[in-house]
Amino acid sequence: MMKTLACLMFLAFFAETALADVKLPALFCSNMVVQRETKAPFWGWAEAGEKVSLSASWGAQAKATAGADGTWRTTLDTPPAGGPFTITVSGANTIKLENVLSGEVWLCSGQSNMQMAVRSSNNAKAEVAAGDYPQIRLFTVRCVTATEPKKDCGPVVPWAPCTPKNVGGFSAAGYFFGRKLHQELGVPIGLINSSWSGTAVEAWTPWEFQKDDPVAVQIRESWDKREAEYTPEKAQARFDEQMTKYKTIRQEWADGGKQGKVPRRPRKQEKPRTYRNYPCNLYNAMIHPLAPYALRGAIWYQGEANSGRGKHYEVMLTNLIASWRAKWGSDFPFYFVQLPNFTQPWTTPVQNSGWADIRESFMNVAKKVPGTGMAITIDVGEADNIHPKNKQDVGDRLARLALHDTYGKTGFSRCGPVPQSCDFQGSRAIVTFDTGGSPLAIKDGGELVGFALTGLGGKSVRAQASILGDNQVVVTSPEMKEPFMVHYAWAPNPVGVNLFNKDGLPATPFRFGEIPPLDCFAKMLPEEVAAYKLVYAFDPLNGRTVNGNTSFVYPTDNSAKITTFRKIAYFLALQNLDGTIRYAFVSMDPFTDDVSKIGVPAKATGARFQQNVTGALVKSNAEGIVTGAFAEGCNIEFWDCNYGGANAAKVPNASSALHDFGDQMSTAKSPGYGCMQIHNWQAKQCVICFNKFSSGRNADLGIGNSPGPHPDWTFSSSGKTYSRAEFKVLVLP
Repeated sequence: MMKTLACLMFLAFFAETALADVKLPALFCSNMVVQRETKAPFWGWAEAGEKVSLSASWGAQAKATAGADGTWRTTLDTPPAGGPFTITVSGANTIKLENVLSGEVWLCSGQSNMQMAVRSSNNAKAEVAAGDYPQIRLFTVRCVTATEPKKDCGPVVPWAPCTPKNVGGFSAAGYFFGRKLHQELGVPIGLINSSWSGTAVEAWTPWEFQKDDPVAVQIRESWDKREAEYTPEKAQARFDEQMTKYKTIRQEWADGGKQGKVPRRPRKQEKPRTYRNYPCNLYNAMIHPLAPYALRGAIWYQGEANSGRGKHYEVMLTNLIASWRAKWGSDFPFYFVQLPNFTQPWTTPVQNSGWADIRESFMNVAKKVPGTGMAITIDVGEADNIHPKNKQDVGDRLARLALHDTYGKTGFSRCGPVPQSCDFQGSRAIVTFDTGGSPLAIKDGGELVGFALTGLGGKSVRAQASILGDNQVVVTSPEMKEPFMVHYAWAPNPVGVNLFNKDGLPATPFRFGEIPPLDCFAKMLPEEVAAYKLVYAFDPLNGRTVNGNTSFVYPTDNSAKITTFRKIAYFLALQNLDGTIRYAFVSMDPFTDDVSKIGVPAKATGARFQQNVTGALVKSNAEGIVTGAFAEGCNIEFWDCNYGGANAAKVPNASSALHDFGDQMSTAKSPGYGCMQIHNWQAKQCVICFNKFSSGRNADLGIGNSPGPHPDWTFSSSGKTYSRAEFKVLVLP
């Protein structure tokens, strides 16, 4: 009994002592680098009310008192570049930080191309062997997630001098960036690597800076839905099924001589709420605990995971930068890598894609957000490798930005050429560049490659280009008398593009100009224009939904002015790439008196119609469309959900196997695929079809029966075959 009591007393004394111990975050340890010549924040934990003192061997001192929650914080004046120094932290206990350097500290973050290690880069063996830089210090945050902001990061690879033994596992982009800074500035460099492969920008951004972004809200709602449906049992069952298939495929691959890529082993689904790409989970675990550690700036290499929303990336990256700067309380420099060339080489003058869009977003952020810069890498990618090995040029180009913009160094180009303006003069386009500090040039001589001009009809042609003076390019083509747009290197992998500056840095891909929206209703049907009132107007090639895909966005919405109506009408016009325009107009007796239900049947409208309509009138210039008045024989299919080919409504002339004018509406998933279709079943004909409302140029869009397997254009993604489109919803008062 006495032994037990003594043991308990010892444990109680030990616990009390442990609680009183001064503790530091993982960032504060021996071998660290403090940001030079600043008031560097220091913080940690101790017993509430405990007094903590800091003393540095360069002469600075600071004091703090732990608050009620046990947290203490202070600032320590840091010296000019140099060291090694010692920092002593004292309270109930004493912590001594040794071999501390004062220099420049940079945060390196992003996804796999930032995480990619030196040992995987070009000339890896030689680079690792040469990586002996005792004044470059490396710190790595291990990959973890958190649903709430963490007080400390962990686990970590603590601060250590850069040696051939540890540089191989450190971020290649980060290391080559820091090495150039060290060589050019001659000061110690501290690099904090906090990156994780396959991660999205929204995971690295605190929620308060995303909550007003409809796209981020939609992403989070999608994750929350998956969380609600998740169970470990379902995840295991699905994994077991996938593993069975994988083993079969793997054996077939082995038996076939192991040709092609090795089949990928499936992974068990993780709990969605704790997954690394749930919005803000990585910020909580891998960024928040680092702040406000004094640093000079940040470098960022990410975007692959967000390329599917390339146009919106400008908003999301801007939010991330603002959030980090707010957390640190400093508008520190933020430099990023524009995604390099990737996938199969281009075959058309203009190849729209998410990778082209996201490069434009990077460029826009660099132009609009102060204190940022973009490393252009359109020349260092690999067609079949999303992780190109040339991280030396990536680090060099990031370092150029920092050396010029942050440290005021001159005598070299800070970046490659970036377009500033474009002047369309008759048959030519004149593009003016910020050349980055060196005149425009053609890499390896010859003719400029990669320019295209686009006319009113939407057709793009390869164009000739020549350099005018130091900073302009003139673009022309005998095939284009009046260009409306100019593109350069507009493709995921624009092989052969060669506009550089004389310092050897590539120009960014870009586009200028805009094709005017299609507006032919008044020209095609002047009588209807006079008689009908416009309710909704939109471009179906730029369709957009918000609020979790439940509401459709109308650029023109006059529905609040409409009270009663005698007819409902729909007008769709499509311009082909050759410039020809087809249209269809259908009016009909009202099938509802609710004006909110006559437009695109997004879920929020509650519109779900599969019914005949009367008093239809069809007008069209499209070949094959049966025009005229139809008292009976027409029907509509308006819904937001998925649908099948079965003729559930028993519509005459409809197929039970194909998607046409008698499909089976499903309520299993809402919102789902969605369709807005007007048919003349009497003539066995689809008249106007618009499916997948928010898919933009991948929407199903057509007049008349589709030439594909499904007459109503389902699964056709036909939007990309048109240059322009116009959709109007009207009523006859």
